[in-house]
Amino acid sequence: MQIPSRHDYRGGHFVELLRSGESFFAGCEKVIDEANQFIHFQTYIVDDDDTGKRIVNALIRASKRGVRVYFLLDAYGGNSFSNDLIKKVEEAGIFFRKFSPGLISNDFQFSLRLHHKVLLADGDTTIIAGMNVADRYHGNAKIKEWLDFAILLKGPECAHVLFILKRLWNKAFISKKERSRETAHRPQYFDSDIKVKVLQNNWSRNKIEILKSYRSALKHAQFRMTIFASYFLPGRNERRLLRNASRRGVEIKIVLSAESDAPVFKRATNFLYDFILRNNITIYEYLPSNLHAKVATVDGNWSTIGSYNLNHLSDYGSVEMNADILDAQFGEMFEGILLGIIQKDCRQVTFEEYIHRKTWFFQLTGWFSYQMIRIMMRLMFALAAKRSKPHSA
Repeated sequence: MQIPSRHDYRGGHFVELLRSGESFFAGCEKVIDEANQFIHFQTYIVDDDDTGKRIVNALIRASKRGVRVYFLLDAYGGNSFSNDLIKKVEEAGIFFRKFSPGLISNDFQFSLRLHHKVLLADGDTTIIAGMNVADRYHGNAKIKEWLDFAILLKGPECAHVLFILKRLWNKAFISKKERSRETAHRPQYFDSDIKVKVLQNNWSRNKIEILKSYRSALKHAQFRMTIFASYFLPGRNERRLLRNASRRGVEIKIVLSAESDAPVFKRATNFLYDFILRNNITIYEYLPSNLHAKVATVDGNWSTIGSYNLNHLSDYGSVEMNADILDAQFGEMFEGILLGIIQKDCRQVTFEEYIHRKTWFFQLTGWFSYQMIRIMMRLMFALAAKRSKPHSA
């Protein structure tokens, strides 16, 4: 895969893949416990359950030993974060705030949500994830965790992550005491020299970097592409790029959830099965639990991991963060893991099976769900476009 120079990848990174379950939450807890100066934690959901309390308690421990902790939680996704937990974190000295608690605010457009999941410690260690903080992403002996991925990143791009998180935290209305003024003075460079670019989607700041990166990956893929997509509803341009890639011989595998926590979205995705299969793109459905992953690999060389879903909600209604990794060793390793999941835990949806599923009721509910979600997204886009003043950053 040829990567255009405009993507501006930087070398000198250490990257570790984390998977939902104990691997991810143990990694988060370790980063928090090893922090010495400051922590930024921004996420969509923290449930009031064992997993949520585990991470909250780690943040409290950090605050009590003198680490400045900034905790930004989406107001809509964070509905389950109880008042008791809010009181607990604030009494521990953690700077806590909910993101965009009203439908409209001065700086953010209607329905813009904080959907990225990011943990940054001391400006030199970052975890960029697709999973929230809740028991369903951890699992137990009886219940399989929802499938998702994250990366632990060390290196110069951590300074870029800090810049993004500070801009979201440092709103005009907060006090001087609450403001984050930390900087990453001396970024670390690692001999592993993995090239990374951290990208964001934030429509209110004219940022659609992740969408552009996916489009570039589809344009430049030469041999194969694997996509794991939790809420898959690509726009017209992305469908055209998928079709064009398949026609020039790229082997494309798309992995979706057999059962979803968002049934309407799943039915809308089902409506696209006909388009996907007729363009010789292979569909697999993940069986053991809900698939919440939002990742892709191309040609065993390029990978993307983070919170971004291939749909217009992530393009225009959410703040998202992904890390693009340009490294053959990491790419081949990650691609191998994804292919192993396909082989062990997925079923292929053949065209014959799809035709068998395609009853009039199946078509009607799929079409209705697809049209309803398209209308909602167009409305959201129209509202987001009515900005009083565009941001330059």
